[in-house]
Amino acid sequence: MKLHEIITTFEGGTSSVLTELLHPYKKSLLTYYKAYYNCEPVLMVTDVFNACSYAMVVPGNEFSEAIYHYLAADEGLTDEEKEQQTELISFQSIMLKDF
Repeated sequence: MKLHEIITTFEGGTSSVLTELLHPYKKSLLTYYKAYYNCEPVLMVTDVFNACSYAMVVPGNEFSEAIYHYLAADEGLTDEEKEQQTELISFQSIMLKDF
């Protein structure tokens, strides 16, 4: 996956990308999103499995709203499950500069 494809994927706000694909572009992503969001970007880790994880880049000052929109796209979750997922995503996510 190329850098422009990754950025296009993140534009929808509900799609995450395999974190292994982000590693080669981490400095470019930091530069792009720091200027685009005008704040520190966060690597929001959405899913973690034994062999891989998926994440998306969101603005740091809208982190909780980004989680809400990501979970709202999954209509099958109950309110309790959304709360649990919110805590899990918050715990797993890191600042993009620390990636």
